[in-house]
Amino acid sequence: MKRWTSAITLIMIFLLAFGCQKLSDNTVAKVGKLKITKDDFKFVLQRRYPGKALAKIDSAQRKAILNYMINKYLQANAALDLKLDTSSVYRSDLENYKARLIGNKYFERVIVDKMIPEKQLRDTFERQKEEVKVQHILIQYKGARNSRAKRTKAEALKLAQKIAKKAKEGKVSFSYLAEKYSDDPSAKMNKGDLGYFTWGRMVGPFQEKAFSMKKGEISDPVETMYGYHIIKLIDRRPNPFFNEANYEQQKEDIKRNLYFAKQDTGRKLWEEQTKMLKQKYNAKINDANIQKVVELAKQKQRNGMNNPKHYTADEKNIVLAEWNGGRLTLADLFLIYGGRRFPALQRRITNPNNMQRIVDQILLGKLIQQEAKKMGLLDEFAIKTSLKDYKIQKLSTMAMEHEVKQKIKPTDEEVKKYYQEHQKEFVKPAEIEIWEIYVKDKKKADKVLRLAKRGYDFGKLAAKYSEDKYYQKKKGYVGFKSKNRRGAVSRKAFEVGPNKIAGPVSYRGGYVVLKTGKMHPETIRSYEEAFNSAKSRLRNEMLRKRREEWEKELRKMYSVKINEKLVETIQ
Repeated sequence: MKRWTSAITLIMIFLLAFGCQKLSDNTVAKVGKLKITKDDFKFVLQRRYPGKALAKIDSAQRKAILNYMINKYLQANAALDLKLDTSSVYRSDLENYKARLIGNKYFERVIVDKMIPEKQLRDTFERQKEEVKVQHILIQYKGARNSRAKRTKAEALKLAQKIAKKAKEGKVSFSYLAEKYSDDPSAKMNKGDLGYFTWGRMVGPFQEKAFSMKKGEISDPVETMYGYHIIKLIDRRPNPFFNEANYEQQKEDIKRNLYFAKQDTGRKLWEEQTKMLKQKYNAKINDANIQKVVELAKQKQRNGMNNPKHYTADEKNIVLAEWNGGRLTLADLFLIYGGRRFPALQRRITNPNNMQRIVDQILLGKLIQQEAKKMGLLDEFAIKTSLKDYKIQKLSTMAMEHEVKQKIKPTDEEVKKYYQEHQKEFVKPAEIEIWEIYVKDKKKADKVLRLAKRGYDFGKLAAKYSEDKYYQKKKGYVGFKSKNRRGAVSRKAFEVGPNKIAGPVSYRGGYVVLKTGKMHPETIRSYEEAFNSAKSRLRNEMLRKRREEWEKELRKMYSVKINEKLVETIQ
């Protein structure tokens, strides 16, 4: 929130400086050589205020967002003038982001939207008017999703039926049975309580059963991909957050949740879709050229020259794959694995199997982009605005790095001067010496406390009783800790003072009996001790000043024109 609201104080000065000049009906602002369009502005407004109607975003909020965007666009202008958009890092990051963005949208259109029609989305949304609260016990078997169980499916069902019978008899609590038997890792802490949830949040068979039950009812075993569930309905109530007007905002979340329950089917459909794409475009991987590149890379690595600049133009033009409408060369691979990604390619380029997988993956991405373009996906609001926003953000970050961060390098002399002027800020807090014995049972903790107070050797008690294996080996010795360094344990240690026995203290789901030793008073850290901290603080201060100076420079270098009427009326 801070980065948006902190800009509000600059708005009036900013608007006075640049004024309001005539722009097209589709342009919110012109910043240097770049334009903030109506779609760009709406995209950022919606991202900042998800689920909120644009008409309800007030003037001050709009201007704060616009000012934030203008700052980013000013920085992007600087990046373009510095030609940072031609760098391998920028081009590589952009290429990879574009592939992910378009790939995700294509997958949504050809797989998810076909699996989950609009009517199902609407029906699911309407069913969210009510929510239920349940407890469950999960019994897994070998082969179930995320299962570590070794029992067979038949054995799991038999056990689940036995537990369901016990639960319905009511002689022991459902919470006890969940903690004792459930294969859900969270059951040890939450006793199987899943809290309130709406329709669409759980896998199909589970939610079907949960929403059909009466309050207090316990189900027979219900099978899902995770195993067998015994469900107890704790409560049902109207969903306090349901609002008919929120359908469009919640639609994507509903779609994701519904797809999750069918993702196995989705994967199979995707395999068929990718085969179809390769056949449609007659895509072929050139195995001989992949082997040629592998041998070439091995040779260059032996000579210590395996870097894109060490490859000739002809070598970079080696074709690794072809399809109707395009081809993939070694140069394309270098682009995709540019900058900081190149070491990952270096590790794989000398292995034929790894290279086959890389080429196949990139080839598929290229086919998807070509098909997505034909489908008109690249002209959709979400794709266009996301891609442009990414470019601006990336250019802004690179310009900041070039013009601010790289220019700030505090010298040792500057750090020492800063330390001398701010010595009181480099306080080493008081510390107290602590030994501890951690146990999970309160009665056991009380017993340990009694023994410790009777004078039994604390180290031997820790070696015998502590359930923290690490400190058990150290005979309970934790060392010197400040008041807040070890939570409730160190706070209690400071409360009782040095050379005392205390506890039990509730800590990390168990209890701690502790012994204190010496106490070190609060002191000022020496220059050597404080050097890294002082250097970091000084650098941050210098960065802030340099950033402020740079932003002023940018506003002098690039003109800004604002369509204030559009800012206020956009919906």
